[in-house]
Formats: sequence, structure tokens, C-alpha cells
Amino acid sequence: MFSTSYSPKEITNHNRNIEHLFYRYNISTSSQSTIEEISIENELNSDFFLDLVRCYNDYENIKSIDFVSYRIPVLIDYLEKSHKYYINKRLPEIEQCLDKLIQQESNPLIFVVLKFFEEYKVDLINHFSIEDNLIFPYCKSLFNYYYYNSKKDLDYILDNGKKAIEFINDHHQTKDELKKIQDIILKYKAPKKNLSFFQIFIQQLSLFQQDLRIHAEIEDNILEKKVRSINNSLNIKYA
Repeated sequence: MFSTSYSPKEITNHNRNIEHLFYRYNISTSSQSTIEEISIENELNSDFFLDLVRCYNDYENIKSIDFVSYRIPVLIDYLEKSHKYYINKRLPEIEQCLDKLIQQESNPLIFVVLKFFEEYKVDLINHFSIEDNLIFPYCKSLFNYYYYNSKKDLDYILDNGKKAIEFINDHHQTKDELKKIQDIILKYKAPKKNLSFFQIFIQQLSLFQQDLRIHAEIEDNILEKKVRSINNSLNIKYA
């Protein structure tokens, strides 16, 4: 449906739930420049960005998009930007809505959800921190050494490769944890006076869950496979 000749304004007028993608790349949703023009100006891959737009417009599109064709730095740039967006905006917004529910409703189930969500948030942020500080630098160094034979990157790979590979091997996405929160909260029958906050909270959880599924598809099924392929080609032995 969309193409790189569309502007952010046209895209978000069609589907407001795509606004957050533009926020991640610091692109104004009111801009009337085309995606192609914005990509040139910001040194972005316009095809990759458009594929993301298609996924966020309809999650089912992810099955037909060839994310494997994109290079590792392009994938990591998106994943890093998403981590910052989740921590600085998405998670605080969900917490804020949950806090408002608690202020207006004393049902013990809401406090169970809050405790579960707080634990989930801590685990997720710790997970992001390891990826941002170990996994992504390792992936970029592996890419640079493979294509440009950089001695500096080889040193980083040899120093950090064992830890990175161990984390990747033990890596399990926590995307399904949000489903547990949803299952708990849906058992709660919100009074009419709190219905709006309840509905907003459920919607925020659903959108975040979908967001994490796209994130996991790119990270687990695309980036990880590309990294393993390069690692096997180089046949590096980690001490």
C-alpha cells in the first residue's frame, strides 16, 4: 500500500499507530517530505524503513518481507533506537496509565499486575543493556572484520566473542510475558468510572506486544542468523 513517495503525514493520517516509528528516528510526523527525501537527508535505508512501516501497519506483512537482505548495521540501528524508545517512552506511558488505575481502584488484582509489570520492566531493561553494551558492538565488529578486515574489530571479537555467543545461545525473548499480564488484567472487571484507563492500558499492552514481536523477528530470526553465518565463515575460535 505505502511507498517511499509517501510522507510521514500521509502515513500517520492513515494509521496513527505508526507514529512511534517516526519518533524513534527523530522524524516529524507532520512532515510532508517523502520517505525517500527524508532517508537521503538522514542517511537512512528507505526500503528498510518502508518495510518497517508495512509491518507496523499490518503485522502479517512481516511474513512476506525479506529483512535478510538488509545489512547488519541497518538492523542494529533500528534495534538500538527501539531500545531507547521503549525505555524512555513506551514503558513509562504504560506505567503512568497503570498508576492512574491504582489511584482510582483498590482491587488487589491491579497491584498484582503492577508488581508483575515492574519485575518484567527490570528484566527487560537489563536484557537491553547487555545487548546494547555487548551483543550489538560484537555484531558490528564481526560485520566490519568480515567485510573490511579491521584489526581493531578482530581484537574486540576475540576479547568479547565468547561472552556474546554464550548470551546469544541462552537468549530467550520475554515478549510472551506481556501476554501473561494481559491474561491477568482481562480477568478484572473494571467499573464504568475506570473503564477508559482500563481500555487505554489494554491497548498500550497490545501495541507494545506487537512491537516486541516485530523487534524479536528482526533480532532473533534475522540478525542472529546473519551473525552465526558470518561467525561460521570466519571460523573464529574463542578461548
